[in-house]
Amino acid sequence: MKNLSLKYKLFLSTAVVVILYAVSSILFVNLYIKNTFQKESIRDGKALVAAMSLHIIDDLLTKDFVAIGKFFDQIMATNSEVSYIFIEKDGEVLLHTFQGGFPRKLLDVVHERNTVDYVIVKTAEETYHDFSAPIFEGRAGFLRVGISEKMGEDAIRKTIQSLLIIALVCVIIALGVSILISRKLTKPISLLTSTATEIADGNYSKVIEVHGDDEVEKLSGAFNKMAGAVKIREKELREVNEELEAVNIRLHEYIEELNRAKDELVKSKQDRAVTETSKAMIHHMRQPLTYLVMAIELFTDEIQGGAFNMDTIQKRLFAIEEAGMKVSELLKKFEALKEYKTVEYSDRTKIIDIGEE
Repeated sequence: MKNLSLKYKLFLSTAVVVILYAVSSILFVNLYIKNTFQKESIRDGKALVAAMSLHIIDDLLTKDFVAIGKFFDQIMATNSEVSYIFIEKDGEVLLHTFQGGFPRKLLDVVHERNTVDYVIVKTAEETYHDFSAPIFEGRAGFLRVGISEKMGEDAIRKTIQSLLIIALVCVIIALGVSILISRKLTKPISLLTSTATEIADGNYSKVIEVHGDDEVEKLSGAFNKMAGAVKIREKELREVNEELEAVNIRLHEYIEELNRAKDELVKSKQDRAVTETSKAMIHHMRQPLTYLVMAIELFTDEIQGGAFNMDTIQKRLFAIEEAGMKVSELLKKFEALKEYKTVEYSDRTKIIDIGEE
């Protein structure tokens, strides 16, 4: 049902409604009308047999069976639902309308004797309503009239056939109406669907032609307005996107410039750090090296002059050793250099101390 087109859905919906109406009508005929028809048939049958029993009293008392026979023939001719008529008295049949002989089993049917009564009698061929009425309070016998249900069943069957024919005609009409409606309704809806698909694919130039003022045409007009608004919005979004792309390009250029400036700054700081480290090394090693040079020069002068003794030699050697150890200590500090203290003033930076390892 989900994959069916709107045309077939309309047809199926209408056909289902018609079929449900036909089924409910048939059930109504079988349950209500059949019951009503039977009640009417029983009432009419009782009235008929009561009237006939009154009509034949005089002829039966005078034993004018010819007149009674003609009367029975007239009743049979004017009432097609009447299947048989007979008079029975004390278990004997006085007169009957059967052409092929009287069926004795009808005498076995039990009726109330003091009133108009009926019993349903079923045979292999059909079903009868067997009516009984006393003649002259039963002293002259009892009139029995058999009315077949076939006529009522035929009427009900014809009614059901008529309902089925009407249902079939309604289904055909529903098919025609669904085709007409589908041409009026599904064609613009299909056009709306195809246009919406093209718009979804980016084709905003598609426009639906509006030829009327009904709901579908109004929907088409609203769809055209929506498509126009989407086209404008798409254009604005495209322009904004282009601007964003341009800004993004400029941002990338700025980032590259910043990266270059950062690299240059880092390199500059690295160069400055090397320079400052060299200056700090020279600054810290100048004093012990100067002292070492002076001690060596003095020691050399004293050796060349010959004016020295062992105490003086030991002092000079101790001073030279102390200066050498100082230089060695400074070299170790620079090998393990991690940080140093500086003082900044003006545009210069001065290293004032090198941290311990």
